[in-house]
Amino acid sequence: MSGGSVNTMVTAPFDHLVYVRVFEGCNLHCQHCFIPANPKKMEPEQFSAIPEMVSRFAKVGQKILLQWHGGEPTLLGHKYLVDAIERVEKNKDFEWIHGIQTNLMTYSPEWTGVYKKYFGSEVGVSWDWAIRLTSKDRSETFEDFEAKFWPKFNQLLEDGLSPYLVVTGTKPFFERFKNPVEFFDFVYDRGIRRVHIERLTPSGEARQNWSWLGVSNMDWSAYMSRMARAYVSWSRNTGKFLSISPLDGLFASVDRLLAGQAGGYGCLSGVCDTHFHTIDETGYRRGCTAITSEEPDNKRAKVIKIVKIEQDRQIRRWNCVSCKYKVICSAGCLASDMDDGSGECAGGSRLFQSVEMMRAITN
Repeated sequence: MSGGSVNTMVTAPFDHLVYVRVFEGCNLHCQHCFIPANPKKMEPEQFSAIPEMVSRFAKVGQKILLQWHGGEPTLLGHKYLVDAIERVEKNKDFEWIHGIQTNLMTYSPEWTGVYKKYFGSEVGVSWDWAIRLTSKDRSETFEDFEAKFWPKFNQLLEDGLSPYLVVTGTKPFFERFKNPVEFFDFVYDRGIRRVHIERLTPSGEARQNWSWLGVSNMDWSAYMSRMARAYVSWSRNTGKFLSISPLDGLFASVDRLLAGQAGGYGCLSGVCDTHFHTIDETGYRRGCTAITSEEPDNKRAKVIKIVKIEQDRQIRRWNCVSCKYKVICSAGCLASDMDDGSGECAGGSRLFQSVEMMRAITN
């Protein structure tokens, strides 16, 4: 599974988000994946134990979003996942909400009912330009992925399901859609109305391939600033609307700042430090799946070293003392470099500045 940040496309509010990495094997060979495929798999009794793990950090009655994750979480079949969900839901101490992110390669009629019954017809769909391969290190097999993906996506729409597209902000993606309007038209014409652009972190396969697919802090801010400007212009000129994360959240954050309020959005909110968790075959770990993705038993050596989440967060924020955006920004994901030498911080101060300037012009 390539994405790991706050899944902002899930509309239901929640108190805690738990990434449940049911199976870490995969049927694709994505060149940016932060969880390289491996055989870790959760057994039925481990799903039954999830409520007890949740009780260690959540209060009775709270809303718990379980983000079924991988690897590819559908790879072991719909009965496996349904059994996992129903084992958890036997516990009535919490209100369980379910989300999922899939590459759609396994989509079939059996999954339609599962998504409607347990996921409110909401399906997170992973798609990326050029780097999703059906055969390892064979770039030409991206065409094979495309040939399989879009027919299944169209079938998902015909089946009455509501997809949100999750795309990773890699260098190939930004180079393909140098004009962001092309991307807006690309997704809109395919029936997509919700998009999340994931911030890539240098972990797993992405770290191995960082020289050609990685994006610096400065490049991220520059492209997302250009996308934000095009986003506003495109909507006004066409009368069409897309919900694009993190752009919507960035605009909302700056609006709060201008109103004298605090509070960030998504991975810039800092909420992940205390309200995001990961459960896999090895048990419970605090933090989102982005910062718990590389373990000693994985093929990729552990490089992300989080000593203590609150302590590491405060150290990152030492550089933010004079930044006006610190009340709406938590200094970025702990899995990213705060200062990567590009002249921009992981929080994206120049991106916030661009959004603030746009608000001044449009208001």
